[in-house]
Amino acid sequence: MSSTSHTSPGMDTASPRTASTSFRNRPVGEVVAEDYRRGSVFKQFGIDFCCGGGRTIEDACARKGVVVEELEAALSAAELPRGEDRLPDPRGWDPGFLADYIVNVHHRYCRDTLPVLLAFAEKVAKAHGKHTPELTDVDVKVRELAGEMDAHMRSEEEEVFPAIRAGEAGSAALAQMEEEHEQAGSLMAEIRALTSDFTPPPGACATWRAMYAKLEEFEGDLHRHVHLENNVLFPAVRVA
Repeated sequence: MSSTSHTSPGMDTASPRTASTSFRNRPVGEVVAEDYRRGSVFKQFGIDFCCGGGRTIEDACARKGVVVEELEAALSAAELPRGEDRLPDPRGWDPGFLADYIVNVHHRYCRDTLPVLLAFAEKVAKAHGKHTPELTDVDVKVRELAGEMDAHMRSEEEEVFPAIRAGEAGSAALAQMEEEHEQAGSLMAEIRALTSDFTPPPGACATWRAMYAKLEEFEGDLHRHVHLENNVLFPAVRVA
């Protein structure tokens, strides 16, 4: 009578233990470029993955006082299977195609959304700024941000992106775009601080709440927009 080996249900003796992934020596932007959903992890830890994407994760953690092992664990836990919720991976795209994508998706979003934010900010500041002075500051910062973004997008569309498509983009032009990204990011951070992380107070009117929700949505798109340029498009152009 032959002997048969049995395995208890739920037990997989053939499956090796999954080793934890080490991220600490990799650039923040590169890790997010692999899967943009990781950006939400960096955001939770207060780490800039757009303008600060060139720093290693270890360096970024040291600057923010974050325990690198905790961030690595959070990144590993955030690993999700590829599915419909995954944004396109642009790393293999032709630089000219990626530039077109940025214009058609993110520049269009900015041009559609900024007039709405300007109207909201002005209306809320006029109605509530007397009792909540921060709202007047928000109005000023939103106008400043709108001006910065308009000039920046025109520069990209009329000068920088055509040069990228022609294979003639210079490092000085790319550095200027990165500097302008820093300025826009700083303004957005100031607006977030003025609005208590886009949290309306109890009793805030519908327009006030709508403005904060739209500002948070705009910030998310701006992060994706800047990430695609700083961490994907510009590095591809520099090595071409």
